[in-house]
Amino acid sequence: MLQVYLASSEIRLSEEMEREYLSGMPESIRTAIRRYRRWEDRQATLFGKLLLQHVLSHRTVNQESLCLERIEYSKTGKPFISGGAAFNISHSGGLVALALVDAGTVGIDVEKIRPIQIEDFSCYLPEVSELGACDTSDSRNRFYACWTQKEAVLKAEGSGLLAPLDEVHLQSDKAFFREQVWHLQTIDCGAAYSCHASTSVLQVGCRIEVINF
Repeated sequence: MLQVYLASSEIRLSEEMEREYLSGMPESIRTAIRRYRRWEDRQATLFGKLLLQHVLSHRTVNQESLCLERIEYSKTGKPFISGGAAFNISHSGGLVALALVDAGTVGIDVEKIRPIQIEDFSCYLPEVSELGACDTSDSRNRFYACWTQKEAVLKAEGSGLLAPLDEVHLQSDKAFFREQVWHLQTIDCGAAYSCHASTSVLQVGCRIEVINF
């Protein structure tokens, strides 16, 4: 089953609370988070790790190996825990999302829906190129749905921003990238956001949980 955990990071933490949360993180993660200058980026990254820490601490299977200290990174920078469940984190605006699966790999992308010049992205998103300069709520929803689906695939595969979006081909609830089929899942995060998850293995069901910090 695909498990998705959401947290709002819109309200700024007090300096005391931020220090308290950071104190429970490995030094390498604390250092990485403190490098962000904007509090929004710092807090969103912190909340992503807090979500992961919360989820791993409540798992009973192979719990000993599922800890933040064991996070490693692939050559393209994708984090993973050897021997543990696959996970991926995304944040945008004031929302943080964590996706986790026990079988296969997973990617998730969330984007806050904002006005955008859709025609500027037509070469990357041929699926919405016919929208042209149309700027309506429906066109924005279609654009961001297409964007987050493709980004979720690239994050699941591990390429991240290294591969062009137009190499990901969408077909209903599936995507095709580098001769592999990816399964897409729409994540309901409210009208202000578009969010999709991509998995290498078809998941039976999706559970969404909101965590408050």
